[in-house]
Amino acid sequence: MVQFLSLTSITALLLLSVGISNVSAAATNTCVVAKSSSDDAITIAEAFEKCKTGGTVTFSKGTTYNLKSVVTISGLKNVNINLAGTISLPARSSSWQNGDHYIQLKGDNIKMYGDGTINGNGQAWYDAEDHTAPTVLRISATNSNIGSFSIINAPRAHLGVTNSQNLVLDNITLKTASTSSKLAKNTDALDVSSSSGIIFQNSHLTVGDDCTAINGGVTNITLSNIICNGGHGFSVGSLGKGGKQESVKMVRVYDSTCNNCQNGVRIKTWPGGKGSVSDVIYKNVHLNNVDNPVIVTTHYCDKNQMSYCNSNDASSLSISDVTFNTITGSASSAGNPILNVNCSTKTPCTDFTISGLTVTKASKTPKNVCVNLSGSSSIAACSS
Repeated sequence: MVQFLSLTSITALLLLSVGISNVSAAATNTCVVAKSSSDDAITIAEAFEKCKTGGTVTFSKGTTYNLKSVVTISGLKNVNINLAGTISLPARSSSWQNGDHYIQLKGDNIKMYGDGTINGNGQAWYDAEDHTAPTVLRISATNSNIGSFSIINAPRAHLGVTNSQNLVLDNITLKTASTSSKLAKNTDALDVSSSSGIIFQNSHLTVGDDCTAINGGVTNITLSNIICNGGHGFSVGSLGKGGKQESVKMVRVYDSTCNNCQNGVRIKTWPGGKGSVSDVIYKNVHLNNVDNPVIVTTHYCDKNQMSYCNSNDASSLSISDVTFNTITGSASSAGNPILNVNCSTKTPCTDFTISGLTVTKASKTPKNVCVNLSGSSSIAACSS
């Protein structure tokens, strides 16, 4: 069985005595993570316990820390994390299936850097076609800057951000690809939910699923200067599964690239879902050899739920105030439209602005599609 190692939250009195200050200035103590004879999750937890308020936790360069149990770190305040070494995740085991995370960081004013690596050792998961591994690193943080590190060979999702505010993710490399014929499926780069004021920038991704998945409860998120290879695109959603009510607003995707991706820029909601997607801007996004360059659908569904989806297909979340500005590049030979907007009859999409869509067609690329998009007759791209 997996053992869970958690830090208890610090008391309110201690929080008041520490005060709010700059991370670097506050980090006066240094705690170097020691090697354990059995499980380095133990020594990681010990180091954070000693330096969780105003300290620096250091993973030494040239050292590999082997996890055998879950690491859950909470109650962090004004902490630097110098990840200069390597954290190696455990081999595939049924005891890890359907877990939430391998590593979790929770707190305020966290700064993570160091150019180190988290190795997910995911190949055994891909070969077994087992898509139930935990997320590699889950973050619930406020007023924090997490960056300058890599995750390789993730068993499933790389980064999960939830219940976070004013968080910057910067200069992160995610590199996951199978070395066998079994693909590295469900290896999302970044999943975000129930968060606001999120910035993801200056990062390079090679993944087997969404480059970004912006989920319910997200307000004010900006992605910029992201290069994604082989993924499923810069996605909003999926949203509204099982009739759930969800909302996403104020999404910005700027100056980014998707190479050889299944999808480029995408908004996806489920039939029967409730809520809204609004104020979304994709600008200066380059798509190179992409199967579905621009796709907006309220008909997203899993193959095993087609009966439910078909019976609820007339309505979904409202999708409004969406801008696609200067989307360039080339379509693959998959034979899909460059622009495919397909919305519900009872909840049509509204207030779309599409300009500078200059994605080169392949020989089999059909005409663009705009179904149940209000004002589509005045959108030039809908008729090309």
